[in-house]
Amino acid sequence: MSRPTDVEISRALNALSTTLRDQRPQRLEPARAQEIVDGALGRERKLAIRPLGDVRGELRTLEGDRLVATVELQGGQWIVERKLRAGESSWALPQPAHEETISGSPPPG
Repeated sequence: MSRPTDVEISRALNALSTTLRDQRPQRLEPARAQEIVDGALGRERKLAIRPLGDVRGELRTLEGDRLVATVELQGGQWIVERKLRAGESSWALPQPAHEETISGSPPPG
């Protein structure tokens, strides 16, 4: 099993948020939410839904048990809020941009 990439996390959160908002369940159904997340990741389980009551939950990494996002029904609308930024992960560190000349070698510094 590999760690989820930043793109996979974004894809899973978008799928979960969109589906919950469209279907408007009155409570968090952990099995259904997990199915949505797994489906967004090509049926590979990299993230896990953890219920925190009927209308709240968390999405965590399987490796390292890191909090990725919270899921909560607020005012009749499902809110999926990302908590793990790409810069906080060990697998999606931002890299500084660099210039290259046409030849492909870096400019003299």
